[in-house]
Amino acid sequence: MKHNSFVQYYQKFQRHQIRNFAANYNKQKLHSKLTKNKAKIILINKGIYDYAYFNFAFVNNMISLILEVIYKGYFPVIQLDNRKKHWTNWDTFFEQPFGTKLCEKYEKYNMEIGTIIAGFRTPYNVKELQIWSKLYNDFIILNADTQIYVEKEYENLLKNKKVLGVLCRGTDYIHKRPYGHPIQPEIDDVIEVSRIKMNELNLDFIYLATEEYGIYKQFEEAFPQKIIINKRFFYDESFYTNQYDYIYQIHGDHENEIYIRGLEYLSSICLLSRCDALIAGNTGGSTAALYLNNGKYCYWKLFDLGFYGINDKK
Repeated sequence: MKHNSFVQYYQKFQRHQIRNFAANYNKQKLHSKLTKNKAKIILINKGIYDYAYFNFAFVNNMISLILEVIYKGYFPVIQLDNRKKHWTNWDTFFEQPFGTKLCEKYEKYNMEIGTIIAGFRTPYNVKELQIWSKLYNDFIILNADTQIYVEKEYENLLKNKKVLGVLCRGTDYIHKRPYGHPIQPEIDDVIEVSRIKMNELNLDFIYLATEEYGIYKQFEEAFPQKIIINKRFFYDESFYTNQYDYIYQIHGDHENEIYIRGLEYLSSICLLSRCDALIAGNTGGSTAALYLNNGKYCYWKLFDLGFYGINDKK
Protein backbone atom coordinates (compact mmCIF):
# COMPACT_ATOMS: atom_id res chain seq x y z
CA MET A 1 0.00 0.00 0.00
CA LYS A 2 1.41 3.39 -0.99
CA HIS A 3 2.08 5.94 1.76
CA ASN A 4 -0.68 8.35 0.65
CA SER A 5 -3.22 5.54 0.43
CA PHE A 6 -2.27 4.35 3.91
CA VAL A 7 -2.62 7.87 5.34
CA GLN A 8 -6.05 8.26 3.74
CA TYR A 9 -7.16 4.87 5.04
CA TYR A 10 -5.93 5.67 8.55
CA GLN A 11 -7.65 9.06 8.57
CA LYS A 12 -10.91 7.49 7.42
CA PHE A 13 -10.57 4.78 10.10
CA GLN A 14 -9.85 7.42 12.76
CA ARG A 15 -12.92 9.43 11.78
CA HIS A 16 -15.03 6.28 11.97
CA GLN A 17 -13.67 5.44 15.44
CA ILE A 18 -14.31 8.90 16.83
CA ARG A 19 -17.82 9.06 15.36
CA ASN A 20 -18.57 5.69 16.91
CA PHE A 21 -17.23 6.92 20.26
CA ALA A 22 -19.31 10.11 20.00
CA ALA A 23 -22.47 8.15 19.28
CA ASN A 24 -22.03 5.77 22.21
CA TYR A 25 -20.30 7.46 25.15
CA ASN A 26 -22.29 8.42 28.25
CA LYS A 27 -21.10 11.68 29.79
CA GLN A 28 -21.75 10.71 33.40
CA LYS A 29 -20.03 7.35 33.05
CA LEU A 30 -17.16 8.94 31.13
CA HIS A 31 -16.70 11.53 33.88
CA SER A 32 -16.52 8.77 36.48
CA LYS A 33 -14.02 6.81 34.39
CA LEU A 34 -11.76 9.83 33.82
CA THR A 35 -11.89 10.67 37.53
CA LYS A 36 -11.09 7.09 38.54
CA ASN A 37 -8.16 6.99 36.11
CA LYS A 38 -6.91 10.37 37.37
CA ALA A 39 -6.93 11.56 33.80
CA LYS A 40 -4.65 14.40 32.77
CA ILE A 41 -6.06 17.87 32.17
CA ILE A 42 -5.57 18.98 28.58
CA LEU A 43 -5.78 22.70 27.85
CA ILE A 44 -7.52 23.56 24.57
CA ASN A 45 -5.72 26.81 23.89
CA LYS A 46 -6.39 27.64 20.24
CA GLY A 47 -8.84 27.29 17.38
CA ILE A 48 -8.85 27.75 13.62
CA TYR A 49 -9.51 31.48 13.97
CA ASP A 50 -9.08 34.16 16.63
CA TYR A 51 -12.84 34.38 17.34
CA ALA A 52 -12.94 37.88 18.78
CA TYR A 53 -16.74 37.91 18.45
CA PHE A 54 -18.95 35.01 19.49
CA ASN A 55 -20.32 32.79 16.73
CA PHE A 56 -21.19 29.14 16.29
CA ALA A 57 -18.15 28.40 14.15
CA PHE A 58 -16.28 28.98 17.43
CA VAL A 59 -18.63 26.59 19.27
CA ASN A 60 -18.31 23.86 16.63
CA ASN A 61 -14.54 24.25 16.60
CA MET A 62 -14.31 23.88 20.38
CA ILE A 63 -16.69 20.91 20.47
CA SER A 64 -14.58 19.13 17.86
CA LEU A 65 -11.57 19.59 20.15
CA ILE A 66 -13.48 18.55 23.27
CA LEU A 67 -14.48 15.34 21.50
CA GLU A 68 -10.89 14.68 20.45
CA VAL A 69 -9.61 15.13 24.00
CA ILE A 70 -12.21 12.94 25.70
CA TYR A 71 -11.76 10.26 23.02
CA LYS A 72 -8.10 10.11 24.03
CA GLY A 73 -9.03 9.76 27.71
CA TYR A 74 -8.33 13.20 29.13
CA PHE A 75 -10.22 16.04 30.84
CA PRO A 76 -10.60 19.06 28.51
CA VAL A 77 -10.40 22.64 29.72
CA ILE A 78 -10.86 25.50 27.24
CA GLN A 79 -8.95 28.73 27.64
CA LEU A 80 -7.79 30.27 24.39
CA ASP A 81 -4.41 32.00 24.22
CA ASN A 82 -3.67 35.56 23.09
CA ARG A 83 -7.05 37.08 23.93
CA LYS A 84 -7.36 40.84 23.66
CA LYS A 85 -9.47 42.79 26.13
CA HIS A 86 -13.17 41.83 25.89
CA TRP A 87 -12.59 39.09 23.29
CA THR A 88 -14.79 36.03 23.62
CA ASN A 89 -13.48 32.98 25.46
CA TRP A 90 -15.29 29.75 26.34
CA ASP A 91 -16.11 30.73 29.91
CA THR A 92 -17.54 34.06 28.73
CA PHE A 93 -20.79 32.18 28.21
CA PHE A 94 -20.28 28.49 29.08
CA GLU A 95 -19.21 26.17 31.87
CA GLN A 96 -16.14 24.02 31.34
CA PRO A 97 -17.01 20.64 29.73
CA PHE A 98 -16.79 18.67 32.99
CA GLY A 99 -16.66 21.59 35.41
CA THR A 100 -12.90 21.00 35.60
CA LYS A 101 -10.76 23.92 36.74
CA LEU A 102 -7.33 24.61 35.33
CA CYS A 103 -4.64 23.66 37.83
CA GLU A 104 -0.85 23.76 37.83
CA LYS A 105 -0.58 20.34 36.18
CA TYR A 106 -1.89 20.44 32.66
CA GLU A 107 -0.73 19.97 29.08
CA LYS A 108 -1.51 22.27 26.17
CA TYR A 109 -3.22 20.58 23.27
CA ASN A 110 -1.92 22.94 20.55
CA MET A 111 -4.30 21.57 17.92
CA GLU A 112 -6.65 23.92 16.09
CA ILE A 113 -9.42 21.47 15.15
CA GLY A 114 -10.56 17.94 15.91
CA THR A 115 -10.82 15.02 13.53
CA ILE A 116 -14.55 15.53 12.94
CA ILE A 117 -16.52 18.77 12.95
CA ALA A 118 -20.07 19.75 12.08
CA GLY A 119 -20.44 20.83 8.46
CA PHE A 120 -23.10 22.34 6.25
CA ARG A 121 -24.50 18.89 5.37
CA THR A 122 -24.59 17.58 8.95
CA PRO A 123 -28.28 18.43 9.62
CA TYR A 124 -29.42 16.37 6.63
CA ASN A 125 -27.70 13.18 7.83
CA VAL A 126 -29.74 11.49 10.57
CA LYS A 127 -26.79 9.87 12.36
CA GLU A 128 -24.62 13.00 12.19
CA LEU A 129 -27.52 15.13 13.41
CA GLN A 130 -27.96 12.81 16.40
CA ILE A 131 -24.24 12.95 17.23
CA TRP A 132 -24.01 16.74 17.14
CA SER A 133 -27.27 17.15 19.04
CA LYS A 134 -25.80 14.92 21.73
CA LEU A 135 -22.51 16.84 21.82
CA TYR A 136 -24.28 20.20 22.03
CA ASN A 137 -26.54 19.08 24.86
CA ASP A 138 -23.65 17.51 26.76
CA PHE A 139 -21.17 20.36 26.47
CA ILE A 140 -23.04 23.60 25.72
CA ILE A 141 -23.82 24.34 29.36
CA LEU A 142 -24.57 28.01 29.96
CA ASN A 143 -22.78 29.65 32.86
CA ALA A 144 -24.86 31.22 35.63
CA ASP A 145 -25.00 34.77 34.23
CA THR A 146 -25.87 33.60 30.73
CA GLN A 147 -28.49 31.16 32.02
CA ILE A 148 -30.21 33.91 34.01
CA TYR A 149 -30.29 36.20 30.95
CA VAL A 150 -31.67 33.51 28.62
CA GLU A 151 -34.31 32.32 31.09
CA LYS A 152 -35.51 35.88 31.66
CA GLU A 153 -35.92 36.35 27.90
CA TYR A 154 -37.72 33.02 27.58
CA GLU A 155 -40.12 33.93 30.40
CA ASN A 156 -40.84 37.32 28.83
CA LEU A 157 -41.11 36.24 25.20
CA LEU A 158 -41.99 32.58 24.66
CA LYS A 159 -43.35 30.91 27.79
CA ASN A 160 -46.82 29.38 27.34
CA LYS A 161 -46.95 30.38 23.66
CA LYS A 162 -47.14 28.15 20.57
CA VAL A 163 -44.31 29.50 18.46
CA LEU A 164 -42.70 28.92 15.08
CA GLY A 165 -39.00 29.81 15.16
CA VAL A 166 -37.63 31.50 12.03
CA LEU A 167 -34.06 32.56 11.27
CA CYS A 168 -33.21 34.78 8.30
CA ARG A 169 -29.71 36.07 7.54
CA GLY A 170 -29.02 39.33 5.74
CA THR A 171 -26.22 41.96 5.69
CA ASP A 172 -22.73 40.55 5.07
CA TYR A 173 -23.85 36.98 4.36
CA ILE A 174 -26.19 38.02 1.55
CA HIS A 175 -23.88 40.80 0.38
CA LYS A 176 -20.68 38.74 0.26
CA ARG A 177 -22.24 35.42 -0.85
CA PRO A 178 -19.26 33.52 0.61
CA TYR A 179 -18.03 30.77 -1.69
CA GLY A 180 -19.02 27.29 -0.61
CA HIS A 181 -21.51 28.50 2.03
CA PRO A 182 -25.22 27.58 1.87
CA ILE A 183 -27.37 29.77 -0.37
CA GLN A 184 -29.92 31.64 1.73
CA PRO A 185 -33.61 31.65 0.78
CA GLU A 186 -35.51 34.70 -0.42
CA ILE A 187 -37.46 36.32 2.41
CA ASP A 188 -40.73 35.98 0.49
CA ASP A 189 -40.15 32.22 0.26
CA VAL A 190 -39.55 31.95 4.01
CA ILE A 191 -42.71 33.95 4.68
CA GLU A 192 -44.74 31.70 2.36
CA VAL A 193 -43.55 28.48 4.03
CA SER A 194 -44.02 30.03 7.46
CA ARG A 195 -47.61 30.98 6.66
CA ILE A 196 -48.41 27.43 5.53
CA LYS A 197 -46.82 25.80 8.58
CA MET A 198 -48.38 28.26 11.04
CA ASN A 199 -51.77 27.06 9.84
CA GLU A 200 -50.87 23.37 9.57
CA LEU A 201 -49.26 23.19 13.00
CA ASN A 202 -51.72 25.52 14.73
CA LEU A 203 -49.01 27.92 15.92
CA ASP A 204 -49.86 31.42 17.10
CA PHE A 205 -46.60 33.39 16.92
CA ILE A 206 -43.30 33.63 15.05
CA TYR A 207 -40.09 34.13 16.97
CA LEU A 208 -37.81 35.83 14.43
CA ALA A 209 -34.03 35.71 14.69
CA THR A 210 -32.40 38.18 12.29
CA GLU A 211 -29.79 40.92 12.32
CA GLU A 212 -31.73 43.08 9.80
CA TYR A 213 -34.47 45.50 10.82
CA GLY A 214 -35.70 45.43 7.20
CA ILE A 215 -36.36 41.69 7.43
CA TYR A 216 -38.19 42.21 10.73
CA LYS A 217 -40.45 44.82 9.05
CA GLN A 218 -41.24 42.42 6.19
CA PHE A 219 -42.39 39.80 8.68
CA GLU A 220 -44.35 42.37 10.68
CA GLU A 221 -46.24 43.34 7.54
CA ALA A 222 -46.90 39.69 6.65
CA PHE A 223 -47.88 38.63 10.19
CA PRO A 224 -49.23 41.67 12.09
CA GLN A 225 -49.09 41.36 15.88
CA LYS A 226 -47.56 37.88 15.63
CA ILE A 227 -43.81 38.60 15.48
CA ILE A 228 -41.64 38.18 18.56
CA ILE A 229 -38.01 39.32 18.68
CA ASN A 230 -35.50 39.40 21.49
CA LYS A 231 -33.59 42.46 22.62
CA ARG A 232 -30.84 42.84 20.04
CA PHE A 233 -28.83 45.22 17.89
CA PHE A 234 -29.90 45.53 14.23
CA TYR A 235 -26.97 45.92 11.86
CA ASP A 236 -28.45 46.75 8.47
CA GLU A 237 -28.70 50.56 8.60
CA SER A 238 -25.06 51.03 9.60
CA PHE A 239 -23.89 48.16 7.37
CA TYR A 240 -25.42 49.50 4.16
CA THR A 241 -24.94 53.21 4.90
CA ASN A 242 -21.22 52.82 5.59
CA GLN A 243 -20.73 50.10 2.96
CA TYR A 244 -19.04 47.69 5.36
CA ASP A 245 -17.93 44.26 4.21
CA TYR A 246 -18.66 42.47 7.50
CA ILE A 247 -20.94 43.22 10.43
CA TYR A 248 -18.09 42.81 12.93
CA GLN A 249 -16.70 46.08 11.52
CA ILE A 250 -19.67 47.93 13.06
CA HIS A 251 -18.81 49.36 16.46
CA GLY A 252 -21.03 50.97 19.07
CA ASP A 253 -20.42 53.00 22.18
CA HIS A 254 -20.38 50.26 24.83
CA GLU A 255 -17.03 49.26 26.29
CA ASN A 256 -18.22 45.66 26.59
CA GLU A 257 -19.96 45.69 23.21
CA ILE A 258 -18.46 42.36 22.09
CA TYR A 259 -19.91 40.66 25.17
CA ILE A 260 -23.35 42.29 24.83
CA ARG A 261 -23.74 41.39 21.16
CA GLY A 262 -22.51 37.88 21.77
CA LEU A 263 -24.98 37.45 24.62
CA GLU A 264 -27.87 38.76 22.52
CA TYR A 265 -26.96 36.44 19.65
CA LEU A 266 -26.49 33.37 21.84
CA SER A 267 -29.75 34.07 23.66
CA SER A 268 -31.54 34.45 20.34
CA ILE A 269 -30.40 30.99 19.21
CA CYS A 270 -31.25 29.44 22.58
CA LEU A 271 -34.76 30.86 22.27
CA LEU A 272 -34.97 29.58 18.69
CA SER A 273 -34.11 26.10 19.95
CA ARG A 274 -37.03 26.24 22.41
CA CYS A 275 -39.71 27.03 19.84
CA ASP A 276 -42.20 24.39 18.69
CA ALA A 277 -40.94 24.30 15.10
CA LEU A 278 -38.14 25.79 13.00
CA ILE A 279 -37.89 27.27 9.49
CA ALA A 280 -34.58 28.82 8.44
CA GLY A 281 -31.79 29.07 5.98
CA ASN A 282 -28.82 26.79 6.62
CA THR A 283 -26.50 28.85 8.84
CA GLY A 284 -24.34 28.37 11.90
CA GLY A 285 -27.11 29.76 14.10
CA SER A 286 -29.96 27.71 12.64
CA THR A 287 -28.01 24.45 12.80
CA ALA A 288 -27.01 25.25 16.40
CA ALA A 289 -30.68 25.73 17.27
CA LEU A 290 -31.43 22.37 15.67
CA TYR A 291 -28.69 20.63 17.68
CA LEU A 292 -29.75 22.29 20.95
CA ASN A 293 -33.37 21.33 20.34
CA ASN A 294 -32.28 17.67 20.26
CA GLY A 295 -35.18 16.28 18.23
CA LYS A 296 -38.04 18.04 20.03
CA TYR A 297 -39.30 20.20 17.13
CA CYS A 298 -42.64 19.01 15.77
CA TYR A 299 -41.40 20.20 12.37
CA TRP A 300 -38.19 21.69 11.02
CA LYS A 301 -36.95 22.88 7.66
CA LEU A 302 -33.53 24.22 6.71
CA PHE A 303 -33.68 25.41 3.12
CA ASP A 304 -31.33 23.23 1.06
CA LEU A 305 -30.54 25.40 -1.97
CA GLY A 306 -26.94 24.48 -2.70
CA PHE A 307 -23.85 26.61 -2.20
CA TYR A 308 -22.71 30.06 -3.31
CA GLY A 309 -20.29 29.93 -6.23
CA ILE A 310 -21.20 26.31 -6.95
CA ASN A 311 -24.94 26.00 -7.39
CA ASP A 312 -26.01 29.61 -7.92
CA LYS A 313 -26.04 31.38 -11.27
CA LYS A 314 -24.88 34.79 -10.07
